[in-house]
Order: sequence, then C-alpha cells, then structure tokens
Amino acid sequence: MGITPTMLSFLLLVASFSGHAQTPLELAFSEIQTGSELPAELQSTRSAVFLKFSSGEANGTRLEWNPLIEELHENLVSMHIDAVAYYYWQDLNAGFDATESYMEVLRAREINQVILLSMVNMQYQIYIIPTDDHPGLLSKESPSWHTSSSSLEGAIEILAVAVRRTGLEVANLLIAESSELFVDTRIFSKNRFESFQPDLKLDKLAAPLFNAKDPDKIETSEDVALESIMHTHYPFKYELVSSSMTEDLMKKAGFHYVLRFLSAEESTVKMLLDYTYQMSSPSKPVYKFYMKHLITGDIYLGNAWDGQVSWQEALNVHLTDMKKALKVK
Repeated sequence: MGITPTMLSFLLLVASFSGHAQTPLELAFSEIQTGSELPAELQSTRSAVFLKFSSGEANGTRLEWNPLIEELHENLVSMHIDAVAYYYWQDLNAGFDATESYMEVLRAREINQVILLSMVNMQYQIYIIPTDDHPGLLSKESPSWHTSSSSLEGAIEILAVAVRRTGLEVANLLIAESSELFVDTRIFSKNRFESFQPDLKLDKLAAPLFNAKDPDKIETSEDVALESIMHTHYPFKYELVSSSMTEDLMKKAGFHYVLRFLSAEESTVKMLLDYTYQMSSPSKPVYKFYMKHLITGDIYLGNAWDGQVSWQEALNVHLTDMKKALKVK
C-alpha cells in the first residue's frame, strides 16, 4: 500500500474505525503512552491539532465544533503554542490515499508535536505528543502529556497551569490569531477519470482485506463480506491481499490495479475526489470506491457518483455499474 517504515510510525491516538484498515491510523486509546511531561519545545516549535468527537455526544456536527476550535486556538495562542494546522480525525482516516496525502503535508510543515482533542464519555481529553526524529510523525512509543475534564474550559485551564509551571523556553511570539482548518488535500498523483478502465478485463486487481494480515486467514466479518462481494460481482481477475501489503509489493506481484475507497461525510468525500458539490451537501457518512492504476497513479472513479452509507452497498453498486459500463455479466 505504499507505506514506508517511516509512515508506519505515524500511528494516531484514537480508537480505529471498523472497516478502515486501508489506512495506517489504527492506534487505540489503550495504546497511548501517558504520564509524560509537556514537550520541551511546545512553546518554540509548531504543533498540529487533531479533533475527534463522537457523533451523538455533546458536539456531534462540524458546525457545532467550530466554536470549540476557536476557543482552543485562542487559548493556545495565549500560551505561546503555535497550532499551525487543525484536522478532523475522520478526514485523516478517510482512506488510504487521503491519509498518505495528509501525512505528506504534516511532514512538509515540520510539526514537532500533535495536540489531540477528543471527547470520550462526555469527557474532554487533551493529549500532547512530541514527534519522533521524523518531522510531522508519531510513533506508538511516543510519550504523551494528558488531561481530561467535563468541560473544554476545564481541560484548557489544566493545560495552562501545567505550561506556566514548566517554565519552558518561549520562542513562539508571532502566531496566527485564527485557526487554520484543513479538510481538502490532493490525493491524486496523476489523472482522475469519471469512468471505468477497460483494461480491467485483462489486468489483475488487488483487493486489500479490511483487517486480516494474511489473505489465507480471513476471520473478520468485513473480510468475509469482501470475499463474497468480489466473488459474486467482480468478473475479472482479482486477488484478496493483506491489509498491510504495500503498493510496491503489489506491483512486484503482478497487480496492475488496486481497489480503494474513501469514507467520511459526503461533502468531504466529494471534495477529496474533486466532484462538484454544494456547501449544503449532506453531512451523512458515506463510502465511495474507486480503482487506482498502480503504475501511473491514475484514479478511475466510475461513470457516476455512487457513494453509499454502507461499504457493502457502495461496493455492490460500484461493481454493478462497472459491469454495465464495460458490458459484461
């Protein structure tokens, strides 16, 4: 899947989404190493903020999160913490290609620590985690400073007290007063086509499993469903491959295409895939499948928007449309 050892170290700090093993962001809360002091360079280098709130809790929609983002940013500025970029966790996890693109942006911006703001069981959680030797990246072993409170104001105040007590070096004196929220990112390395590639009739497709590392040991319900759908609806050559298989290894194994998907709010998925959309596009979560040519990086989206709420239905619709377009049964 194109994950280098460096990328594998960029494992984030929230419970993974079922069915998103095509992204490398899989570290659960239970694996976060807490109990550390604040990073020594917190007030002299750049930070990125990742935001995760559970739908149905106190702040279930993005419009309701905006005041929280501004409240957090205003307070970070007063603490001389330079939060140069804000990201929604769901967008970071939207799909393999989106995740890789976001990681490239983070590395380019030379982020020295990540601030994770999350809500778990009506408790606001703040984690501050320094990056490792690779700018913009985290490792599973990265120690974190952590606090929680029933209110965002309470969690921020605990952080402010900790910052004042540490006496860290302050070099961040010119900080943007408004937060910069990133949603879109360029996930296409080459061309984008709203069609199906006829060469699929000749070339073999890799279909990454959702969870299993070994294609011969399919155990999860997602993997079983994927095998069933591909067997029933994909008429050409394909093979289920490990969820950890890199795209370089796929090419060496003789694959020409890989099946990918994105999953996020419909408006976000359309934005990432460069579909025309309205600002009032539905905020419901959807899955959208597409096929990527491994040699060129070209993306084939199909001849119509076919995002669906469940990944099974999205894949069924995508493959059904493909057979119609390529005139096969």
